[in-house]
Amino acid sequence: MQNPINLVMQLPRRALFSYRSIVSQEPACWFLYQPYIWHGQRKLKAAGVSPQERIVSSATQLVIDGFPGSANSFAALAFKRSQKQYINLAHHLHSPSQILQAIEREIPVLLTIREPVGAILSIASRRPYITATQGLHTYIGFYSKLKPYSSHYVISTFEQSTQHLDRMIARVNSVFNTNFDWVDIATANADRQTKKAQRDSEKLAIRESIREEKRQEFTLEKNAQLLIQAKALYQAYEELAHQRQ
Repeated sequence: MQNPINLVMQLPRRALFSYRSIVSQEPACWFLYQPYIWHGQRKLKAAGVSPQERIVSSATQLVIDGFPGSANSFAALAFKRSQKQYINLAHHLHSPSQILQAIEREIPVLLTIREPVGAILSIASRRPYITATQGLHTYIGFYSKLKPYSSHYVISTFEQSTQHLDRMIARVNSVFNTNFDWVDIATANADRQTKKAQRDSEKLAIRESIREEKRQEFTLEKNAQLLIQAKALYQAYEELAHQRQ
């Protein structure tokens, strides 16, 4: 059981997470989501990366995005490193409204998705203030918003993104008539394993402990129907992904 003081201190962050989730899903709330985009752009600029990678614009050539914890980082980095020329890539938006903007502009979109428990545990292990209930509500809202537009993007499951990204980019090229370079998935996975071996073992142990604690929240009665709904939504996306192979 968490310390009551820690629980109280987490409340503002939980509220902000819920707020961000709501405004990121609705195009009508675009102006309310703008501060989060600016924050993301400042972080990229500080890291020496183009701020344009955090926003969909007329210059965007491809969007790789999905719910957090769905191999977004792996896919975006592997794609960027495989391109011979600079590609104006938008990624880590975690915003259905941004993806809808890309669809409206007819910009190619690779939508990443992971089964809900794995995705939520991934983000919650890094942000312990997020509850399973919040994660499920956000996951359902995220993919429910985009489901009616499934003919306008390529779906990439977690397994496809991490093991067969080369095939997924080939599918993007086929669907959108683009000519992105082939992705070297073997090198990308080798780099990922090297980075994993270099990570702080103590931090990894803490994250794993949080992950196991959060996993228990999915067994609570209040989350039962939400979990069923989230899994059904994922299954629908997964079926679409495999139908289009």
